[in-house]
Amino acid sequence: MADSFPSNDMEMIVTWGDCDAAGISYYAKAFDWFTNGRMRFMHVYGFPYMETFHGKGISLVCLKADCDYKKMLRPEEPVTVRTSLTALSRSRMTFTYQVLKQDGRLACEGTTSHTYVDDQGLPFNVEKRFPELWKQISSTWSGALAGKPSAQA
Repeated sequence: MADSFPSNDMEMIVTWGDCDAAGISYYAKAFDWFTNGRMRFMHVYGFPYMETFHGKGISLVCLKADCDYKKMLRPEEPVTVRTSLTALSRSRMTFTYQVLKQDGRLACEGTTSHTYVDDQGLPFNVEKRFPELWKQISSTWSGALAGKPSAQA
């Protein structure tokens, strides 16, 4: 993952509810962590999801989600969820995630791709429907436009 994409780190503790009966993190929980990291990322950059998108009738619908698992995680283990916006267009956003163990080793990594949809579930061009929002998004996250790293990020 390129360091020049906009990113944010979120600290968390693996809970017993994140794990299976053997006390190993359940694979599907990584997607919950990705969602939490993405929501935190948007909030930190000044775009809280509920206010900025949902409150305006915009949903970010996931088109694709992927995860590669590298190391086990156990209850009460501290981890960092690193979220980066790695591609941005007028119709889509792609986020990349790394879940890092306390010692920095990679536990898992993945991506999610999202499209903007309206209340009827139809995808749309955010620049055409919400030009001011697009201006704010594109200027804040210019490094992710078309998936190209920015030198200033």
